[in-house]
Amino acid sequence: MKNIVIYLIASLALFACQDEIEVEKTMKPGKAALQVSVNIPEYRIATRAAASFENNLSDVWLLAFDSNGLFIERTHATDLNSGETDGVGSGSFKAEVPEETRIIHVVANYDNWSSFNDNAFLQKDEKEVMPSLYGNKMVFWGRSEVPSLSSPLSVTLFRNQAKVTVQDDASNFTVTGYALGHISSTGTVVPFIPDMTPNPFIIQDDITTLPPGTLYKTSQSDADCNMEPKYMFENPNYFNDQSYIIIKGRLDNGPELYYKIQFLDINKKPYTIVRNYQYKVIIKSFSDKAHGSTTFEDAKNAEVSNNIYAEIFKDSPSISDSDNNRLTVSRLNFLFTKGGTLDVTAHYTENEVPNDGQISVSVQEDRGSIVSGLSYDGNGNITARIAKVSAGQNEATLLVKAGELSRVITITSSTLYSFDPATLSPELYTGKDQDVTLSFRIPDVIPNYLFPLKCEVTTKYLNPTDPNKNLEINFEDGIYKYVYWVYSPGIKELNFKTSLDNSNETITIENDYFKTAEIKLISHQFEGVSVNNNNMIVYGTGNTATLRFTIPEYSDYPPTYPLTVFVTTKNLTTSQAGWSVVDGGYSYTYNTPPSEEQTVEFTSNKNDSHEQLIISAPGFSNSTVTVDNYLSGNVYTSGELRAIYNGLTYTLQNRSISSSNTAIISSFSTNRNSMYGFYVKSGSKLSDTVTLSSNGYYGSFTVGELLTGMRLNLYQ
Repeated sequence: MKNIVIYLIASLALFACQDEIEVEKTMKPGKAALQVSVNIPEYRIATRAAASFENNLSDVWLLAFDSNGLFIERTHATDLNSGETDGVGSGSFKAEVPEETRIIHVVANYDNWSSFNDNAFLQKDEKEVMPSLYGNKMVFWGRSEVPSLSSPLSVTLFRNQAKVTVQDDASNFTVTGYALGHISSTGTVVPFIPDMTPNPFIIQDDITTLPPGTLYKTSQSDADCNMEPKYMFENPNYFNDQSYIIIKGRLDNGPELYYKIQFLDINKKPYTIVRNYQYKVIIKSFSDKAHGSTTFEDAKNAEVSNNIYAEIFKDSPSISDSDNNRLTVSRLNFLFTKGGTLDVTAHYTENEVPNDGQISVSVQEDRGSIVSGLSYDGNGNITARIAKVSAGQNEATLLVKAGELSRVITITSSTLYSFDPATLSPELYTGKDQDVTLSFRIPDVIPNYLFPLKCEVTTKYLNPTDPNKNLEINFEDGIYKYVYWVYSPGIKELNFKTSLDNSNETITIENDYFKTAEIKLISHQFEGVSVNNNNMIVYGTGNTATLRFTIPEYSDYPPTYPLTVFVTTKNLTTSQAGWSVVDGGYSYTYNTPPSEEQTVEFTSNKNDSHEQLIISAPGFSNSTVTVDNYLSGNVYTSGELRAIYNGLTYTLQNRSISSSNTAIISSFSTNRNSMYGFYVKSGSKLSDTVTLSSNGYYGSFTVGELLTGMRLNLYQ
């Protein structure tokens, strides 16, 4: 058998919505107007961007039943607000229900109401009405008995899908994606176990509630094979009809392959796929003999190619029993890096009746004495002071108990974690479009519930490349940040390319629980490069152009000698000893490291000698200097001036021409032949621009263009 050790963890997340309801004045005869506040506790294991999908209420309906459980009316909620903070969903809405309402079913995000016949269901039992709802999307559902519409109402919402995540803890295997195969294409809205009393609408281990008729199966595709959380409907998952996961990844530096694994427990029996559970696959080790498929489709049809050893752990913010007692804690995991105040809510309902007074809270374990002032106010609010630690991290657990039900809150107090070693390879780069690898470490002590971990990389001059070419991008305060999601501890690598020859900058890696890492991006380049100290040459041939540069000595990456330096130029010449004419410029070979600034005496071979001069050498980034010319005295130029209108050319005879910059040229007049003549003034640079205008016609020209005596065209 192939040997792949995988731990499969299932977490039951019960989404409790603690509803505070204010009864308004009756809006219509026989109706009660309700204001409902909703709280949806977090999943046990942290999620990423998909969390809003898991907690967002986009559409809410209330199905009202009387005291005998007979259907009265379906009511659409209004003024719906929905949000999420730290994995905890929240929202509010209003609804009007009949005054005889004694049972409410809340259904959110259901899109199959067109097939629901309200009139046909009137006076039908809830046990007949609610199991008839099914569809192909994630739906939130909850049920509550309402002894009095004036009493507070507590509703627990459940999702009708299970969640699947994958975490890679193997040292020799890198997971790049995963997708689900042979999963149910539809699911019911409510859980329903007919022989369960007094309440048949409950989630029970290993019992599924399926849509009527044939249970059709579907599979995701290669396009879905990423690290995003996946979701699936309930499924008995019989031995001869199993769902599976396709893992995409590579062993060490091998090819990327696809591996088929099944949802098996520790006894190699298929798990029953139950709604609202989380199935977390943790890859602990991966045999180098494991058989993988080259394509996703091949993997779907392949035999299972590995052994799976699994354990199941059930954990959730909510827990309930068959007597309709339920305990809910809004969050179960907290990490403090500066100390602070713990603030968490807990609620208990006893046979659907709120009874928060039965809750007790105690310190179960506190290895570093980080918890003090623990308090519970009897109304669902738990607070405590959490001490800051000076080194490392400490952990404490609190036991929240009501009757026979209990939940455990885990608190970690830590110093800020470190990305070290955070490095670039190579540490020095030599030019544009060079491959650069950014690596950093996620320490093993990171609490598991933080994954996936959001790491933001800020860089101005690096562009991501394969296999991380499509990193998410955030734009905050005028700064672009690449977002990389980390799913496990260990060394992480991101591939980039340089965008400029000289892209020196400080790259940062950020996360709220980490010290910001700063990595310098340094080009191996010449220093102090200039011509005549100001990159200016006097206009005209034979003028001096002294090139200056320094060859730096990097202690970790010293240049290799002999070193040949190239200067690319078209408009400058030199006869300095040692400099040889080569194609496109000149070269000089240094046999030993020079100890000081180098100078090369050039002269201009053209009146207009402005250009981009490039100095380069093997192992160095190119250094480019833009050289301009300036006039050391007034220079006369002349030519013809024309006006262009509707594609036709006209002369401008004996016209006054205004100059926008009289420090470059003064205003002037054309003669009867529409010719011009003027002096370009001393000190002007060839790149300077002046605008000429006459009677609504305009044209802008550089000093370099004016000195050519070109025809000057003005446009309306």
